[in-house]
Amino acid sequence: MNCKTSLSAREWFTAKELAGLPGLPGTEQNVRAFAKRHGWEGQRRLGTKALEYHVAVLPRETRDALVLRQLNEARGEDDAPAPEPAPIAAEPEPQQVATDTLRLTDTQRRVMSARVAFVREIERMSQLVSQQQAIETLVALAKAGDLTPYLAERVVIANDRKSETRTLSERTLKRWVSAFKKEGERGLAPKRRRADMSMPPWAGEFLKRYQRPQKPSVEAAYQQLVEQTEGPHPSIHQVRRFLAKLSPEARERGRMGPRELKALQPFKRRKTEHLLPNDVWVADGHTFDAEVINPLTGQAFRPEVTMIIDWATRRIVGFAINLAESTLATLDALRDAVSRVGMFNLFYVDNGSGFDNASVYEVVDRLGGTITHSLPYNSQARGVIERPHQSILVKLAREMPSYIGADMDPEAANRVHKLSRKAIKEGLKPAMIPTFQEFYDRLNAALDAYNYRPHSALPKIRDLETGQRRHQSTMEAWKSAEAEGFEALTAPADVIASLMRPQEIRKTHRGEVRFAGGLYFLRELADFHGDEVKVAWDYRDVSRVGVFTLEGEWIGEAILDGNATPAMPASMIQRAADKREAGQLNRLVKKAKTITGQDVEIRTLEPATERTYDERRLEAGRAKARELAAPQAERFEIPRDPTQRYRLWQQLDARQRAGEVLGEQEKTWWESYPKTTGFRAIQRVMDAEGRQSPGTRRAM
Repeated sequence: MNCKTSLSAREWFTAKELAGLPGLPGTEQNVRAFAKRHGWEGQRRLGTKALEYHVAVLPRETRDALVLRQLNEARGEDDAPAPEPAPIAAEPEPQQVATDTLRLTDTQRRVMSARVAFVREIERMSQLVSQQQAIETLVALAKAGDLTPYLAERVVIANDRKSETRTLSERTLKRWVSAFKKEGERGLAPKRRRADMSMPPWAGEFLKRYQRPQKPSVEAAYQQLVEQTEGPHPSIHQVRRFLAKLSPEARERGRMGPRELKALQPFKRRKTEHLLPNDVWVADGHTFDAEVINPLTGQAFRPEVTMIIDWATRRIVGFAINLAESTLATLDALRDAVSRVGMFNLFYVDNGSGFDNASVYEVVDRLGGTITHSLPYNSQARGVIERPHQSILVKLAREMPSYIGADMDPEAANRVHKLSRKAIKEGLKPAMIPTFQEFYDRLNAALDAYNYRPHSALPKIRDLETGQRRHQSTMEAWKSAEAEGFEALTAPADVIASLMRPQEIRKTHRGEVRFAGGLYFLRELADFHGDEVKVAWDYRDVSRVGVFTLEGEWIGEAILDGNATPAMPASMIQRAADKREAGQLNRLVKKAKTITGQDVEIRTLEPATERTYDERRLEAGRAKARELAAPQAERFEIPRDPTQRYRLWQQLDARQRAGEVLGEQEKTWWESYPKTTGFRAIQRVMDAEGRQSPGTRRAM
């Protein structure tokens, strides 16, 4: 019989096949003697004379060795397909297994995988022997240390114990097989002790004292619990462990309001890739954290800045400054934004009184837009405008000496307050508090800097100057949309002009109305002499104001000093002044002659500083004129020919001996040229020619 035949089909083995196995002698003859000595049942193998013995009479260790050897032989067969193992139990659906095992920890999953390895090994061995014999074989091999390295490593992991002696037992393997039959892999995962989430009896009383807006400490709330309730009381450590089991939202409820609790809750992140400029405008007001001089009263106040931002490009499209977040501030900001960038589609604001009123609804309807409000206590929904408050307004306020934010040093703030109020009381301008115009100019500069600065919420582009990638600025995003075809819808001029501005009630007088220290004239106001009117002003343009009746009817625009003209013509005034000056001088001459008895001449003298300055400029001009008028000196040039160069030197030498003053360049060269080698050579030649007589010269 082939030795590779499965063990389930073979129950009889010859002495030759058993020789050398654990528990038996190493030779065939000794095996037959061992079998005879122990009275083994035997039979003749068909077709041979050899005796074969039943597996039941073999020693325990011999049976285990046979199982292991034939199991390895069955794994090594490649000439025939491996027998289909009969599954121990129907396994759960893959989706169910994945769902169940996802909630396991890494440790549970590692232990479960190790136990599955032994269950699968028992499943494979059960194709050769019974399940009981397979389990017994694994237990024996584990005790003897003869398991394969793969299984030996998983014995310790599968036991999931902290004791040093961790091995396999028959009962443990049967329990794993049974759990696998019932629950699949999930049944092999060890149970983990979960935190006890039940409410202890003292939890309610403690939370009443802990979850308060005053935010008492754990120790303070625990002390009140001990003093105000009857025992038994928990320890402070039990209280801390209980609080650690609670989620942050459950723990802080009552200590934080609904608005603050939203910071601990999940949120929706809104994407704006589908938006175009002017699709959605978001507006909100912010009380400036620094004091400014009120242009109407001259007192220090904190202005309310209302800003409107375009959600798609993050561009600040309009703003307004007022005493509070009122309807006038909202309408003024809308008027500024519409006049700058055109019409909008959606106006997204909060539920404040400055936005939720009939006047704003009416203006939005006239502009053809739609207004929508965020939920109460949901400022996170308008984070697109809340963030610029910090990066623009708070940053600007910190740069001013009049900053009075919560983190300002109290001593410095108190000193600034005292000095500023003292200056205001004395009618002076406080040095540390900016005027309204200074504040307005700096706010404009801050808004411009924001609009031209890269914004992290916008797409990245490659900078043309640095070559590096960076985020777009808000203005770049706007221009990019225009390049792709976006065109803003311009608001009609009459609609913009009719939008409300900040208004004050003033009384007219003969066509004039006084406002903010200036006189504004409108001829139509003559019919309203002595009556009260509404003056609509714009801090961006103080040259004119709009005038309405108390009922809101438009009268016209009054111009600053619109009726102011010179009292007299300038020429007449000058002639009168000259005549008056001449008369006074004549009287002074007569008085001086009376005192001295002599004729006196009176002259006017200019201030010394001005005369000195004029004379200095006059002298500098004269010197420049002389320089330009002087004839240009001939340029001194040194000839290239040695002979001409020597003759030039002779001329200069003769002039020098005659007492003539040489030029600077001429004198320098006259002194340096005799020191050269070329001078001595040409001098010898020229002198030799001068000493020869004409008769002795040879013709060449």
